[in-house]
Amino acid sequence: MNALSPKVLPTRRKRIALYSSDPQLRREIATRLDALAIYDVQVAETEAFLAGPPAEGRPSVAILDVGEGELLAGSRLVDARAAWANVPLVALSGELGSEQMRNLVRLNAADWLRKPFDGKELINAVTFHDSGSQASKSRVITFIGATGGAGATTLALSAADHLASRSAERAAGTCLVDLDFQHANCSAYLNVYTEFDIEGVVANPDRLDVELMDLIKLTRKPGFTLYSFERPSLPFAANGQDFVFKLLDLAAYRFEDVVIDLPNVETPWQNSVLSTSDEIFVVFELNIASLRHAKHLFQRIRGLRGNGASITLVANKRKRKLFGNHFSRGELEKIFRQPHIKAVSLDTPLLTDALNRALLPSEVHARARFNKDVKAIFRERLDAKAR
Repeated sequence: MNALSPKVLPTRRKRIALYSSDPQLRREIATRLDALAIYDVQVAETEAFLAGPPAEGRPSVAILDVGEGELLAGSRLVDARAAWANVPLVALSGELGSEQMRNLVRLNAADWLRKPFDGKELINAVTFHDSGSQASKSRVITFIGATGGAGATTLALSAADHLASRSAERAAGTCLVDLDFQHANCSAYLNVYTEFDIEGVVANPDRLDVELMDLIKLTRKPGFTLYSFERPSLPFAANGQDFVFKLLDLAAYRFEDVVIDLPNVETPWQNSVLSTSDEIFVVFELNIASLRHAKHLFQRIRGLRGNGASITLVANKRKRKLFGNHFSRGELEKIFRQPHIKAVSLDTPLLTDALNRALLPSEVHARARFNKDVKAIFRERLDAKAR
């Protein structure tokens, strides 16, 4: 059985500048934010804030401890705030008088927390006001099968594996979100399961934040992060849609590449996922039923997105024998009126072995034809378009 890893490698995508003359407060805040693995917290004395933003680049958020408000009385802070321009400022202080509060408002502080404050309050303030200046827009890559068993889940896992294999940093910035709550096949494939009971989170999606995302994740060294939950009733839950959207929003906030395994069933979030994905892979088999569903799905996505959508059609389980396939590549291009349809070879022994051993196909035999086919597709469709 694959062991769960409680550690998420840091992506260091978002820089937070923390200024305080209180060593204990600096230590507590830095420890709390560093534990989330998405922040690079830079700590300095309060005086450093007055010198303006660091030369190496502006942070996403600046946190300033103004103590008991004595710093608010001078003009230096006003001049310094102008130098920080539009960087969101989260101010920390003790009890302030009305005049001090007015001065804080004049400084255009994005938020204020009175000491002592709860750590959750601080995290919520930082994530809410994060300007994203240090984070590139996340890329959403969705796999959807034309029919059940077409192989979309296997290809989604292989895509996440491919992206994560580039480096430790890429692995830390890659996650796979399994939206098949009926079976949670992604976690079943790898034989990893979360022990966290998400029942209460689904009932109250507002509980889901970057801190909780680290608790409900699944990781498997040396690869990507996985979010996969078996909860068949979730699509019918009163707050199921809100939970899914919050999960996807936080995944996009936390990771650079978000791979989605989207089952081809009607759910309140299916159209939204298809409408907002940067890359869509439609996976089908070479039989009439799967081809018909794939064509309808392809036309539906075109209707949602127009001709500008980046859609890759993948004919999975292609037999390499001369008379093994009923449809040629040319015939497929005529059916979809789309050139350059991709094909992945059928390799039953490889995939069966991988499934039985809870391994990814690349871990069983990296040079197998299946792995060569998917690698060639991902190099062209994902690596060539990497930001």
